[in-house]
Formats: sequence, C-alpha cells, structure tokens
Amino acid sequence: MSSPPMFTEGNTAAVIDFLQGIGLGGGVVVVLAVLFWIGTLFALPIIIIALPPGYLTRDEKPGADRPGYTFWHFPYLIFKNLMGAIFVLAGIAMLVLPGQGLLTLALGMALLNFPGKRRLIRRILTQKHIFKSINRLRVKAGKRPLEM
Repeated sequence: MSSPPMFTEGNTAAVIDFLQGIGLGGGVVVVLAVLFWIGTLFALPIIIIALPPGYLTRDEKPGADRPGYTFWHFPYLIFKNLMGAIFVLAGIAMLVLPGQGLLTLALGMALLNFPGKRRLIRRILTQKHIFKSINRLRVKAGKRPLEM
C-alpha cells in the first residue's frame, strides 16, 4: 500500500483517492462526511454551552473529587476514548472537507485520555477566531463567556 497523499485545503480528490485505496468508496466517504457534519452542528453547540466558564483556567483534573472506580468505569473509558478517536478523525477530515474541523478536533481530544490534553485543548480553543465564536454562542444561549 502506498503512503497517504498530502492532504491540503481543497484537495478533496486526494482524500477520496486515498480512502478508495484502503477499501472505502467515495460514496461512503461522502455519507460519513455529511453525517459527521450534521452531528457536529448539533453536538458542538450543546457541549460548548455546557462548559463551565472557568473551563480554560482551572488546572485540576475534572472529577478528581469522585470516589473510586465502579464496574462501569472501564467500559465508559473505552466508549469515551473510542468516540474521541472518531471525532479526532472526523475533525482531521473536516480540515479539508466541509465542517467545523478545529472544533470537532478539540471535542475529540477532550474525550480522549492522554498526557498534556488540557494544555493542547486550551491552545486550540484560545485562538482568537475560535474563542470569539465560542463566547458569542455562549452569550446567545444566556451563559457567561469562557474565561481565558
């Protein structure tokens, strides 16, 4: 199998050719892209509105005050990380396909467990354009803007 082509903005044909090379047809790609685009249109605003205003400024781990593990903890982690990986892949695809690529990528990374996650998410969400869009959405929903 050949190496993946360089994905650049507007290079949708190369993405489709690569996916066809690994056994996914162009129709599957289009259907998945549309489904993820629609899904992010609904999921991202809900998640952004639900964030606490101090999400970007706090340093502690969320849920650090929770008691020990339960039976459902590990299936939950597996499901959460699987969904995170799917959103990361969709976000990468949306960088060249229609959709909210950076926000979907940030959502996927928020679901994954890896060292340095909070610092990377802060870096993405505090980019001027993204930060203004997030706070505009929060204000429309009657929530306080995120603090930086």
